[in-house]
Amino acid sequence: MKKQTDVLIVGGGFGGVAAAQKLTQNGVDVTLIDRKNYFEVTFATLRNVADPKLLGNTLRKRYSDFIQGEFIQANIESMNNKTAKLANGDSIDFKQAIIATGSRYPSLPLAKSSSALDYAERNQEMLDEHQKLQSAKSVLLIGGGLVGVEFAGEIASAFPDKEITLAHASDALLDGSQPKARRKALEQLTAKGVTVKFNRRFAKDGEHYRCSISGETIQPDIAYVCVGMVPNTEFLKAELPSILNDRGLIKVDSNMKIEGYENLYSLGDCSTLDDRKHGYLAAVQGAHLADALLKSAAGKTTKPYGNAPVMVVTTTGTDTGVAALPFFGLVSTLGFIVNLKKDMGVKNIFKLLGIEPDAFA
Repeated sequence: MKKQTDVLIVGGGFGGVAAAQKLTQNGVDVTLIDRKNYFEVTFATLRNVADPKLLGNTLRKRYSDFIQGEFIQANIESMNNKTAKLANGDSIDFKQAIIATGSRYPSLPLAKSSSALDYAERNQEMLDEHQKLQSAKSVLLIGGGLVGVEFAGEIASAFPDKEITLAHASDALLDGSQPKARRKALEQLTAKGVTVKFNRRFAKDGEHYRCSISGETIQPDIAYVCVGMVPNTEFLKAELPSILNDRGLIKVDSNMKIEGYENLYSLGDCSTLDDRKHGYLAAVQGAHLADALLKSAAGKTTKPYGNAPVMVVTTTGTDTGVAALPFFGLVSTLGFIVNLKKDMGVKNIFKLLGIEPDAFA
């Protein structure tokens, strides 16, 4: 079966939903396609696993409950600048397309599920992962970036009696952050009882995890590999290989237009638009692109996307965190600033997208 749409949006994450919401509200014929049938505030899933009673199901919502345009749950096998071919044999012709397929952690599917593509299945997956974590006495987290730091803090807050080890390959947490932010994050995690090991590269070796640098071994009850984010762009290799760089990111200009094409756009984690990969930024990008497309259709001039300054709050548990302010390199651990992310930003994201979150369950 062949379908047609004016704007095809591939990927229903932060950026894709933001673009879809704004375009459909302005009368544009939009089709959103995603492998799963629900939107999820993915940066809140770690807290959802550590302590489900804090957020419940409020971080997920079915697309069918809020998308005003057409939503199709399917896999795209390949696409060019005119047609997207679906795994079920259908195809979608389009005038313009926005590729917002995001990224994933192949070694940490609980962060962004690779198999629970149904709303109810994903809710159950969170509860199952919580049960596994709850039954473990010792926990190893590999990777001291944003995901590893936040997950270590969430586990320490939910289970203060667990033996938690966070191993990082370099000599400080949160690579690329301000020195004070890195130092404060370490202090906060240590105060919660987390053992942090630097200059360690652990990998599974039979029943143990062995460090290739120090030679030491650890045998945790459960381990999480919090490294290796990759963009979801494999489906483009068949017909559009030239738009990908050597990291698999989609090459775009400052207008989010894909290099070499006048009707293809990309944003968020899967694109080269901004090195800072964050859901909030992707949502801002989606709204900006939708606005630009609307203005262009009306014959108005548009402005390129600028890497807007944002405050990045890294939580180290339910009551602590580090905020990197967007000016003068300032870093704060003040409670009223950290508490802006008290619910992991779920309410703010839904408000930004103009969506009412589901009731707590």
